[in-house]
Amino acid sequence: MSNYTDLKKQIHLFFDNELDIENKEQLLSKVDNDPKCHSMFNKERNFRDYIKNNIKRPVVSTDLIHTIKTKLNSPI
Repeated sequence: MSNYTDLKKQIHLFFDNELDIENKEQLLSKVDNDPKCHSMFNKERNFRDYIKNNIKRPVVSTDLIHTIKTKLNSPI
């Protein structure tokens, strides 16, 4: 695996809150000291922020959820 691929994976893990403290600190240090890493990190952060702010999940009623659960649990 290339360094680029490893770095990209670490950045994704960071934003998914899947990194332990040690790896998180290492990544943030690299982001602070490496312009390319900093750029990749910011692109991912900006992309995720865009998604959060512009993609809306549809609101589903509790009745619909209940109906689906009931149908899934009932015998055929």
